[in-house]
Amino acid sequence: MAKQGAFKSSALGRILIALTMTFFVCVTTMSTAGASAGTASDNPDFTAQARGLGLTGAQARSLQSRADDYLAKTGGTQVSVNEIRVKAGAVLTLALPGEKYARNLDGKAGANSAQAYACPYGSLCAYSLRNYEGDAFDIRCTYISMPWSGNGSWHNNQVTGRKAFFYDSNFNLGWTSPGASSWDADAPWGWVYWLSATAC
Repeated sequence: MAKQGAFKSSALGRILIALTMTFFVCVTTMSTAGASAGTASDNPDFTAQARGLGLTGAQARSLQSRADDYLAKTGGTQVSVNEIRVKAGAVLTLALPGEKYARNLDGKAGANSAQAYACPYGSLCAYSLRNYEGDAFDIRCTYISMPWSGNGSWHNNQVTGRKAFFYDSNFNLGWTSPGASSWDADAPWGWVYWLSATAC
C-alpha cells in the first residue's frame, strides 16, 4: 500500500513537472516572439517606410531604437516607422532623424517637416523639446505617463475652455492649465510624471 502510494505520488510529480516545463516553454516562446515583434528589421512595412522616406540604414536603426525605448517606457503598439499608439486617445509621433519636428506620414497634422506638429482641434499636445520641436504626443480624453525630463512645450487645443492637468510622481495635481486654447513654448517636464486631457 505504501509502495502504491509512493508510485502515485511520483507519477503525479512527474506529470506536474512536465506540465510546468511545458508552461514555461510556452511563456518563453511567446515572450521571445513578443520581444522581437515590431522592430524595423522584423517588420517589412517599417523597413519599406524607412527606405521610402530616404532614411539610411543607420538612421532607420536609430529611429527604431528610439521607438523601442518609448515602447519600454510607455507601452503601446508601434503602428508606423515613427508612430506609437500608446492607448486609445494617445498617439506618440517621433521626429525623423535630421528633422526638427514630428510629422505624420499620412499627410495629416504636421505633414511638412519644416513646420511644428500642428495640434489638431480637440487634442492636448505635448512636445519633447522647447518651441514645439522633437517628438509629439497627441492626447484626447485620456492621460499619459510622461517619458521626458528637461524642458519641452505643450499646446492645449481641446474644445474651448477645457483644461490640461499636470501631475507629479505621486499623482498629486501640481498645475492646471488655462482653458483651451492655451500653450507654453518652454515648459519644465522634470517634475511632471502624468499629463491629462479633460475627460470626455
